[in-house]
Amino acid sequence: MSEPEHQLTPADIARMRTPLWEQAKIALGRGNPEEAAALIDRAVDQWSALKDYSINWITTLLTFIGEEMGEEAVERALRKTGDEFVRPRRTTGTEWASLPASARAKVIARAMLGNMGEVDVEEDDEKITLSFKCGSGGKLIDDGRYEGEHAYLKLKEKSGRTFMRDELWVYCAHCSVNNEIQSVEWGEAPSSIEYPPEKAGERCVHHIYKDVADTPAEAYERIGKTPPVQ
Repeated sequence: MSEPEHQLTPADIARMRTPLWEQAKIALGRGNPEEAAALIDRAVDQWSALKDYSINWITTLLTFIGEEMGEEAVERALRKTGDEFVRPRRTTGTEWASLPASARAKVIARAMLGNMGEVDVEEDDEKITLSFKCGSGGKLIDDGRYEGEHAYLKLKEKSGRTFMRDELWVYCAHCSVNNEIQSVEWGEAPSSIEYPPEKAGERCVHHIYKDVADTPAEAYERIGKTPPVQ
């Protein structure tokens, strides 16, 4: 009996075991920047597909929780994420409010770019304003995932988790719960003051106050909190 023919060559196996960004480094080492650039583009496409898979997975689960157990259960689920995952990541020994607004804005912008968003920046005497074409929650809205068959949940119980709006996209509730409500409950300033889109095509706007004491009372009231005493 003849030996079965192998379908994978050693070169195939080497590529299968080597991430595209490492292949790009190898191409650069060989003096082939065009190949390296093409490999980086392929790596970005792969990451984009995985990111889209993940945000749809998360939003499907949040929708199921809200439909089966109610909107308050969505907040409880997000709070668990905040307490057990988000807060430890933010425990750096440096108080968020003590950082210059420029540093806070750079951290937020870096995260949004890493999430494949687009960022515009404006600054006035009081604050830095970041305007995002969001690569996660905003993309779900723009892709029409909250409409039609199998639409994702829109939260409709007016509360802090909806920024006191009559309606909020369920994925965007992590912004109110984890970034603002829990930050205040942990004795910190909100990460930023966020204004998610109200319809497809709009940008998500973040206000980063240079002095967090200048944050308007309305920013706290809309998340069901009392402004701190100055």
